[in-house]
Amino acid sequence: MKLLKNIVMLVGIAFMVGIFFPSFRVGLAQLVDPVLHPLLSLGKIHIVIFILATFTALYSSIIQRFTVDHNFMIEAQKRISEFQKKYLKAVRENNQFLLKQLEKEKDEINRIQAELMNMNFRTMFYTVVVTIPIWVWLWYVIYNVQNLPTVYPMWKVNVTSHFVVTVPFAGSIHVSDSFIIPWWLFWYIICSIAVGQIFRRIIQE
Repeated sequence: MKLLKNIVMLVGIAFMVGIFFPSFRVGLAQLVDPVLHPLLSLGKIHIVIFILATFTALYSSIIQRFTVDHNFMIEAQKRISEFQKKYLKAVRENNQFLLKQLEKEKDEINRIQAELMNMNFRTMFYTVVVTIPIWVWLWYVIYNVQNLPTVYPMWKVNVTSHFVVTVPFAGSIHVSDSFIIPWWLFWYIICSIAVGQIFRRIIQE
């Protein structure tokens, strides 16, 4: 089991590094295309994105359920918060006695923070094994990358997608249209967060 976890983590790290290289993104998108391409038969790109966001939200929720010690995380965050409040108060009041007392706790607090960080990083690497292939596939089909003369940066492709959706206040727009980020990525994030909250509440009960 430990070997499998290490392999998945290494794959996650490789994906996170690889997406910065155009040839890797295209290759990964083409690898998963036979599996995901049938979803395009639904004819509605926003439905396709919603389905994929729901799947990644479920996967992420399951991963968090089995890789995150929620009791430890809650207690650790509470202890760190209390330490920081005491430390800031001692600094403001120039309370040297309290500062010396808190210095004795500092190593333990640092250890807890490091453990929290490691736990969060492990969860992230497990999660991106699924999310990154989905992201690059969406990028690949939305911008029709295989027919572009140049492979542009990941989220900034200087072409207009042929996929069109109707959204409140703006009417019909291309999914590549951007407010702060491209609409398709915004929709994916919103769906993933909303559905993820539901899944996590169900799984943790």
